[in-house]
Amino acid sequence: MARYRCDSCKEDRDDPVCIKCGANTRELKPAEVSLQQAAAGLRNAPLKEPVVTPKPPETKPKPELKLAPPPEPAPKPKAPEPAPQAPPQPQPQPQPQPQPQPQPQAAATIHGLDEFHELLDRGMKAVVMCGGAVTGKSEIAAAFVRARNFFRGTAQVPTQRAPLKTEYALGGTNPQEVWYQIIDSRRTFLDPSGEFFRRLSTEHRQKFNLPDLTEDDFRFVQRAVKSLAGVILVVDLTQTVDPRDPAAWRQQENDFNFVLAALRWLRWDEEARPPNIGYVVNIARRADQMPLIDKPVLILFSKADQLTKLTIENPLQFAKRRLPMLHGAVMTHARRFRYDFCHTMIRQGGRDVETDRPCGVLTPIEWMLDERFRWLPLPLPSRYLGGGK
Repeated sequence: MARYRCDSCKEDRDDPVCIKCGANTRELKPAEVSLQQAAAGLRNAPLKEPVVTPKPPETKPKPELKLAPPPEPAPKPKAPEPAPQAPPQPQPQPQPQPQPQPQPQAAATIHGLDEFHELLDRGMKAVVMCGGAVTGKSEIAAAFVRARNFFRGTAQVPTQRAPLKTEYALGGTNPQEVWYQIIDSRRTFLDPSGEFFRRLSTEHRQKFNLPDLTEDDFRFVQRAVKSLAGVILVVDLTQTVDPRDPAAWRQQENDFNFVLAALRWLRWDEEARPPNIGYVVNIARRADQMPLIDKPVLILFSKADQLTKLTIENPLQFAKRRLPMLHGAVMTHARRFRYDFCHTMIRQGGRDVETDRPCGVLTPIEWMLDERFRWLPLPLPSRYLGGGK
Protein backbone atom coordinates (compact mmCIF):
# COMPACT_ATOMS: atom_id res chain seq x y z
CA MET A 1 0.00 0.00 0.00
CA ALA A 2 1.39 3.38 -0.91
CA ARG A 3 2.14 5.97 1.73
CA TYR A 4 1.89 9.72 1.21
CA ARG A 5 3.52 12.66 2.94
CA CYS A 6 1.79 15.95 3.71
CA ASP A 7 4.49 18.51 3.79
CA SER A 8 2.16 21.08 5.42
CA CYS A 9 1.10 18.94 8.25
CA LYS A 10 4.35 16.96 8.35
CA GLU A 11 2.36 13.77 8.69
CA ASP A 12 2.00 10.65 6.59
CA ARG A 13 -1.31 9.85 4.97
CA ASP A 14 -2.87 6.95 3.18
CA ASP A 15 -4.52 9.17 0.55
CA PRO A 16 -2.95 11.46 -1.93
CA VAL A 17 -4.96 14.36 -0.43
CA CYS A 18 -4.42 15.34 3.21
CA ILE A 19 -7.64 15.01 5.06
CA LYS A 20 -6.58 17.63 7.56
CA CYS A 21 -5.53 20.55 5.43
CA GLY A 22 -6.68 19.36 2.01
CA ALA A 23 -3.28 19.86 0.44
CA ASN A 24 -1.82 17.45 -2.06
CA THR A 25 0.55 14.94 -0.65
CA ARG A 26 3.46 13.32 -2.20
CA GLU A 27 4.04 9.64 -2.44
CA LEU A 28 6.79 8.24 -0.31
CA LYS A 29 9.34 5.83 -1.55
CA PRO A 30 9.55 2.37 0.11
CA ALA A 31 12.82 3.23 1.79
CA GLU A 32 11.34 6.36 3.35
CA VAL A 33 8.28 4.45 4.43
CA SER A 34 10.37 2.00 6.34
CA LEU A 35 12.29 4.75 8.09
CA GLN A 36 9.14 6.69 8.88
CA GLN A 37 7.41 3.63 10.34
CA ALA A 38 10.39 2.87 12.51
CA ALA A 39 10.51 6.43 13.77
CA ALA A 40 6.79 6.40 14.46
CA GLY A 41 7.16 3.11 16.38
CA LEU A 42 9.87 4.59 18.51
CA ARG A 43 7.78 7.67 19.30
CA ASN A 44 4.74 5.64 20.30
CA ALA A 45 6.63 2.91 22.32
CA PRO A 46 6.74 3.39 26.13
CA LEU A 47 10.08 4.23 27.53
CA LYS A 48 11.90 1.34 29.27
CA GLU A 49 14.76 1.58 31.68
CA PRO A 50 17.88 0.36 30.11
CA VAL A 51 19.02 -3.02 31.40
CA VAL A 52 22.40 -2.64 32.92
CA THR A 53 24.39 -5.80 33.07
CA PRO A 54 26.51 -5.75 36.24
CA LYS A 55 30.09 -6.23 35.66
CA PRO A 56 31.64 -9.07 37.61
CA PRO A 57 33.82 -7.80 40.46
CA GLU A 58 37.36 -7.66 39.63
CA THR A 59 39.26 -10.36 41.45
CA LYS A 60 42.75 -9.64 42.37
CA PRO A 61 45.05 -12.53 41.83
CA LYS A 62 46.03 -14.13 45.12
CA PRO A 63 49.64 -13.86 45.91
CA GLU A 64 51.43 -17.10 45.43
CA LEU A 65 52.58 -18.71 48.65
CA LYS A 66 56.15 -19.50 48.53
CA LEU A 67 56.97 -22.58 50.59
CA ALA A 68 60.05 -22.38 52.66
CA PRO A 69 62.55 -25.02 51.85
CA PRO A 70 62.42 -27.97 54.30
CA PRO A 71 64.97 -27.74 57.08
CA GLU A 72 67.94 -29.87 56.68
CA PRO A 73 67.84 -32.90 59.05
CA ALA A 74 70.04 -32.52 62.06
CA PRO A 75 72.91 -34.90 62.16
CA LYS A 76 72.12 -37.98 64.25
CA PRO A 77 74.19 -38.31 67.41
CA LYS A 78 76.44 -41.24 67.52
CA ALA A 79 75.05 -44.17 69.49
CA PRO A 80 76.87 -44.61 72.80
CA GLU A 81 78.79 -47.73 73.22
CA PRO A 82 76.71 -50.42 75.07
CA ALA A 83 77.54 -50.69 78.75
CA PRO A 84 78.52 -54.09 80.08
CA GLN A 85 75.35 -55.99 81.01
CA ALA A 86 74.80 -57.02 84.63
CA PRO A 87 74.03 -60.66 85.34
CA PRO A 88 70.24 -61.29 85.20
CA GLN A 89 68.52 -60.96 88.56
CA PRO A 90 66.20 -63.80 89.59
CA GLN A 91 62.58 -62.89 89.01
CA PRO A 92 60.45 -62.86 92.20
CA GLN A 93 58.03 -65.73 92.34
CA PRO A 94 54.39 -64.62 92.18
CA GLN A 95 52.77 -64.79 95.57
CA PRO A 96 49.71 -67.05 95.71
CA GLN A 97 46.56 -65.06 95.96
CA PRO A 98 44.50 -65.80 99.07
CA GLN A 99 41.46 -67.83 98.24
CA PRO A 100 38.18 -66.15 99.19
CA GLN A 101 36.70 -67.70 102.28
CA PRO A 102 33.28 -69.26 101.70
CA GLN A 103 30.53 -67.19 103.21
CA PRO A 104 28.48 -69.00 105.85
CA GLN A 105 25.17 -70.03 104.46
CA ALA A 106 22.00 -69.02 106.15
CA ALA A 107 20.68 -71.65 108.49
CA ALA A 108 17.85 -73.69 107.03
CA THR A 109 14.46 -73.15 108.58
CA ILE A 110 13.42 -75.90 110.98
CA HIS A 111 9.65 -75.97 110.95
CA GLY A 112 8.06 -76.16 114.39
CA LEU A 113 11.26 -75.38 116.33
CA ASP A 114 10.25 -71.85 117.33
CA GLU A 115 6.91 -73.07 118.70
CA PHE A 116 8.71 -75.78 120.66
CA HIS A 117 11.17 -73.24 122.10
CA GLU A 118 8.21 -71.19 123.32
CA LEU A 119 7.14 -74.19 125.42
CA LEU A 120 10.63 -74.39 126.91
CA ASP A 121 10.51 -70.67 127.68
CA ARG A 122 7.43 -71.38 129.81
CA GLY A 123 9.33 -73.91 131.90
CA MET A 124 8.44 -77.21 130.21
CA LYS A 125 10.96 -80.07 129.96
CA ALA A 126 11.70 -82.12 126.87
CA VAL A 127 11.71 -85.86 126.26
CA VAL A 128 13.90 -86.19 123.18
CA MET A 129 13.06 -88.96 120.69
CA CYS A 130 16.25 -90.14 118.93
CA GLY A 131 16.40 -92.40 115.88
CA GLY A 132 16.80 -92.52 112.16
CA ALA A 133 14.17 -92.10 109.49
CA VAL A 134 11.16 -94.47 109.53
CA THR A 135 12.19 -96.12 112.79
CA GLY A 136 8.86 -95.49 114.53
CA LYS A 137 9.58 -92.46 116.75
CA SER A 138 6.39 -90.60 115.87
CA GLU A 139 4.28 -93.76 116.20
CA ILE A 140 5.67 -94.43 119.71
CA ALA A 141 4.85 -90.91 120.93
CA ALA A 142 1.33 -91.15 119.49
CA ALA A 143 0.90 -94.69 120.91
CA PHE A 144 1.76 -93.47 124.40
CA VAL A 145 -1.10 -90.97 124.19
CA ARG A 146 -3.50 -93.70 123.04
CA ALA A 147 -2.29 -96.14 125.70
CA ARG A 148 -2.77 -93.64 128.53
CA ASN A 149 -6.26 -92.98 127.30
CA PHE A 150 -7.10 -96.68 126.95
CA PHE A 151 -5.41 -98.11 130.07
CA ARG A 152 -5.33 -95.12 132.43
CA GLY A 153 -8.38 -93.18 131.34
CA THR A 154 -6.27 -90.07 130.77
CA ALA A 155 -7.32 -88.16 127.68
CA GLN A 156 -4.96 -85.78 125.93
CA VAL A 157 -5.49 -83.25 123.18
CA PRO A 158 -3.36 -84.26 120.16
CA THR A 159 -1.12 -81.49 118.96
CA GLN A 160 -0.74 -80.38 115.38
CA ARG A 161 2.27 -81.00 113.21
CA ALA A 162 4.24 -78.22 111.55
CA PRO A 163 4.31 -76.94 108.88
CA LEU A 164 1.21 -78.62 107.40
CA LYS A 165 -0.81 -77.93 110.57
CA THR A 166 -2.55 -81.26 110.34
CA GLU A 167 -3.16 -83.72 113.13
CA TYR A 168 -0.69 -86.53 113.52
CA ALA A 169 -1.12 -89.27 110.95
CA LEU A 170 0.75 -92.44 110.15
CA GLY A 171 4.14 -91.71 108.68
CA GLY A 172 7.48 -90.19 109.53
CA THR A 173 8.12 -86.58 110.43
CA ASN A 174 8.73 -84.41 107.40
CA PRO A 175 12.35 -83.42 106.64
CA GLN A 176 13.51 -80.15 108.25
CA GLU A 177 10.70 -80.45 110.79
CA VAL A 178 10.34 -81.12 114.49
CA TRP A 179 7.06 -82.22 115.99
CA TYR A 180 6.07 -82.09 119.64
CA GLN A 181 3.38 -83.84 121.67
CA ILE A 182 2.55 -82.40 125.08
CA ILE A 183 2.59 -85.09 127.78
CA ASP A 184 1.36 -83.07 130.76
CA SER A 185 1.70 -79.60 132.21
CA ARG A 186 5.45 -80.03 132.71
CA ARG A 187 6.77 -82.22 129.89
CA THR A 188 6.52 -82.70 126.15
CA PHE A 189 7.88 -85.08 123.54
CA LEU A 190 10.28 -83.67 120.94
CA ASP A 191 10.19 -85.73 117.74
CA PRO A 192 12.81 -84.44 115.26
CA SER A 193 12.93 -85.74 111.72
CA GLY A 194 15.20 -88.74 111.23
CA GLU A 195 17.21 -86.75 108.68
CA PHE A 196 18.66 -84.66 111.53
CA PHE A 197 20.15 -87.76 113.18
CA ARG A 198 21.30 -89.16 109.86
CA ARG A 199 23.26 -85.94 109.36
CA LEU A 200 25.05 -86.59 112.68
CA SER A 201 26.05 -90.10 111.60
CA THR A 202 29.81 -90.40 111.13
CA GLU A 203 29.38 -93.22 108.63
CA HIS A 204 26.89 -91.18 106.60
CA ARG A 205 29.21 -88.16 106.47
CA GLN A 206 32.19 -90.26 105.42
CA LYS A 207 30.18 -92.05 102.76
CA PHE A 208 29.12 -88.81 101.07
CA ASN A 209 32.34 -86.90 101.90
CA LEU A 210 30.52 -84.24 103.91
CA PRO A 211 32.39 -81.55 105.87
CA ASP A 212 32.76 -81.53 109.62
CA LEU A 213 29.73 -80.89 111.80
CA THR A 214 28.85 -77.34 112.74
CA GLU A 215 26.77 -75.81 115.48
CA ASP A 216 23.84 -75.53 113.08
CA ASP A 217 23.72 -79.35 112.83
CA PHE A 218 22.82 -79.50 116.55
CA ARG A 219 20.36 -76.61 116.49
CA PHE A 220 17.32 -78.90 116.34
CA VAL A 221 18.08 -80.39 119.78
CA GLN A 222 20.46 -77.93 121.46
CA ARG A 223 17.98 -76.15 123.71
CA ALA A 224 16.01 -79.32 124.42
CA VAL A 225 19.13 -80.94 125.92
CA LYS A 226 19.48 -78.00 128.32
CA SER A 227 15.84 -78.54 129.45
CA LEU A 228 15.97 -82.32 129.47
CA ALA A 229 13.44 -84.66 131.08
CA GLY A 230 14.54 -87.90 129.40
CA VAL A 231 15.91 -89.52 126.25
CA ILE A 232 14.29 -92.26 124.16
CA LEU A 233 16.47 -94.20 121.71
CA VAL A 234 14.40 -96.03 119.08
CA VAL A 235 16.16 -99.03 117.51
CA ASP A 236 14.36 -100.42 114.46
CA LEU A 237 14.76 -104.22 114.55
CA THR A 238 13.72 -104.52 110.90
CA GLN A 239 16.56 -102.34 109.59
CA THR A 240 18.97 -105.19 109.02
CA VAL A 241 19.90 -107.44 106.15
CA ASP A 242 19.86 -110.66 108.18
CA PRO A 243 18.80 -110.83 111.84
CA ARG A 244 21.04 -113.90 112.25
CA ASP A 245 24.10 -111.73 111.64
CA PRO A 246 26.00 -111.15 114.94
CA ALA A 247 26.29 -107.46 114.05
CA ALA A 248 22.90 -107.09 112.39
CA TRP A 249 22.23 -103.60 113.84
CA ARG A 250 25.82 -102.29 113.88
CA GLN A 251 25.06 -99.15 111.89
CA GLN A 252 22.38 -98.07 114.38
CA GLU A 253 24.73 -98.94 117.24
CA ASN A 254 27.43 -96.69 115.81
CA ASP A 255 24.98 -93.84 115.34
CA PHE A 256 23.65 -94.07 118.92
CA ASN A 257 27.19 -94.31 120.27
CA PHE A 258 27.88 -90.86 118.83
CA VAL A 259 24.41 -89.46 119.66
CA LEU A 260 24.73 -90.32 123.36
CA ALA A 261 28.20 -88.77 123.56
CA ALA A 262 26.94 -85.65 121.75
CA LEU A 263 23.93 -85.30 124.10
CA ARG A 264 26.18 -85.65 127.13
CA TRP A 265 28.60 -83.09 125.75
CA LEU A 266 25.86 -80.63 124.76
CA ARG A 267 24.27 -80.83 128.20
CA TRP A 268 27.37 -80.21 130.30
CA ASP A 269 30.17 -78.64 128.28
CA GLU A 270 30.02 -74.85 128.63
CA GLU A 271 33.49 -74.03 127.29
CA ALA A 272 34.13 -72.41 123.95
CA ARG A 273 34.50 -74.72 120.96
CA PRO A 274 37.81 -74.13 119.15
CA PRO A 275 36.79 -73.80 115.50
CA ASN A 276 40.05 -75.28 114.21
CA ILE A 277 39.44 -78.54 116.07
CA GLY A 278 35.87 -79.26 115.00
CA TYR A 279 32.83 -80.58 116.81
CA VAL A 280 33.52 -84.28 116.32
CA VAL A 281 36.99 -83.98 117.86
CA ASN A 282 35.64 -81.83 120.70
CA ILE A 283 33.02 -84.45 121.53
CA ALA A 284 35.55 -87.30 121.39
CA ARG A 285 38.01 -85.47 123.64
CA ARG A 286 35.69 -83.95 126.23
CA ALA A 287 32.55 -86.10 126.49
CA ASP A 288 34.16 -88.59 128.88
CA GLN A 289 35.23 -85.72 131.15
CA MET A 290 31.65 -84.50 131.56
CA PRO A 291 29.14 -85.83 134.13
CA LEU A 292 26.87 -88.67 133.01
CA ILE A 293 23.48 -87.90 131.52
CA ASP A 294 21.47 -87.31 134.68
CA LYS A 295 18.06 -87.99 133.11
CA PRO A 296 16.73 -91.49 132.39
CA VAL A 297 17.51 -93.05 129.02
CA LEU A 298 14.97 -95.48 127.56
CA ILE A 299 15.95 -97.81 124.71
CA LEU A 300 12.97 -99.18 122.78
CA PHE A 301 13.31 -101.94 120.17
CA SER A 302 10.53 -100.99 117.78
CA LYS A 303 8.55 -103.26 115.42
CA ALA A 304 9.29 -106.22 117.68
CA ASP A 305 6.13 -108.01 116.55
CA GLN A 306 7.84 -108.76 113.23
CA LEU A 307 10.71 -110.63 114.92
CA THR A 308 8.89 -112.72 117.51
CA LYS A 309 11.76 -115.21 117.87
CA LEU A 310 13.91 -112.44 119.32
CA THR A 311 11.37 -110.79 121.59
CA ILE A 312 10.92 -113.81 123.87
CA GLU A 313 14.28 -112.98 125.44
CA ASN A 314 14.78 -110.52 128.28
CA PRO A 315 15.43 -107.12 126.62
CA LEU A 316 18.50 -106.42 128.78
CA GLN A 317 20.05 -109.79 127.90
CA PHE A 318 19.13 -109.27 124.26
CA ALA A 319 20.95 -105.92 124.25
CA LYS A 320 24.06 -107.35 125.92
CA ARG A 321 24.21 -110.30 123.52
CA ARG A 322 23.13 -108.84 120.19
CA LEU A 323 23.94 -105.10 120.50
CA PRO A 324 27.10 -104.95 122.66
CA MET A 325 28.33 -101.64 121.24
CA LEU A 326 25.01 -99.95 122.00
CA HIS A 327 24.99 -101.38 125.50
CA GLY A 328 28.55 -100.19 126.08
CA ALA A 329 27.59 -96.66 124.97
CA VAL A 330 24.57 -96.65 127.31
CA MET A 331 26.70 -97.84 130.23
CA THR A 332 29.30 -95.17 129.44
CA HIS A 333 27.07 -92.12 129.08
CA ALA A 334 23.80 -92.79 131.00
CA ARG A 335 23.14 -92.99 134.72
CA ARG A 336 19.66 -94.60 134.57
CA PHE A 337 18.51 -96.66 131.62
CA ARG A 338 16.09 -99.35 130.57
CA TYR A 339 15.49 -101.62 127.55
CA ASP A 340 12.18 -102.87 126.22
CA PHE A 341 10.50 -104.30 123.12
CA CYS A 342 7.51 -102.51 121.67
CA HIS A 343 5.20 -102.32 118.69
CA THR A 344 2.50 -99.77 117.96
CA MET A 345 1.15 -100.76 114.53
CA ILE A 346 -0.63 -103.81 113.17
CA ARG A 347 -0.86 -105.17 109.63
CA GLN A 348 -4.40 -105.12 108.24
CA GLY A 349 -5.53 -105.34 104.64
CA GLY A 350 -2.00 -105.05 103.29
CA ARG A 351 -1.18 -101.84 105.18
CA ASP A 352 -0.08 -100.74 108.65
CA VAL A 353 -2.68 -99.21 110.96
CA GLU A 354 -2.51 -98.05 114.57
CA THR A 355 -3.33 -100.72 117.11
CA ASP A 356 -5.74 -99.87 119.90
CA ARG A 357 -3.51 -101.47 122.54
CA PRO A 358 0.15 -100.58 121.87
CA CYS A 359 2.60 -103.00 123.44
CA GLY A 360 5.72 -102.04 125.41
CA VAL A 361 5.10 -98.28 125.31
CA LEU A 362 3.06 -97.25 128.34
CA THR A 363 4.99 -98.86 131.22
CA PRO A 364 8.54 -98.02 130.03
CA ILE A 365 7.71 -94.35 129.36
CA GLU A 366 5.91 -94.04 132.68
CA TRP A 367 9.08 -95.41 134.32
CA MET A 368 11.08 -92.69 132.59
CA LEU A 369 8.70 -89.97 133.76
CA ASP A 370 8.43 -91.28 137.36
CA GLU A 371 10.29 -89.04 139.79
CA ARG A 372 9.38 -90.73 143.08
CA PHE A 373 12.84 -92.23 143.51
CA ARG A 374 14.89 -89.21 142.45
CA TRP A 375 15.62 -88.35 146.08
CA LEU A 376 17.83 -91.43 146.56
CA PRO A 377 21.57 -90.62 146.86
CA LEU A 378 22.43 -93.41 144.40
CA PRO A 379 20.76 -93.92 141.04
CA LEU A 380 17.94 -96.41 141.13
CA PRO A 381 18.96 -99.69 139.46
CA SER A 382 16.60 -100.34 136.60
CA ARG A 383 17.32 -104.04 136.13
CA TYR A 384 14.15 -104.84 138.05
CA LEU A 385 12.22 -103.01 135.35
CA GLY A 386 13.89 -104.76 132.41
CA GLY A 387 17.08 -102.80 131.86
CA GLY A 388 20.23 -101.35 133.35
CA LYS A 389 22.21 -102.77 136.21
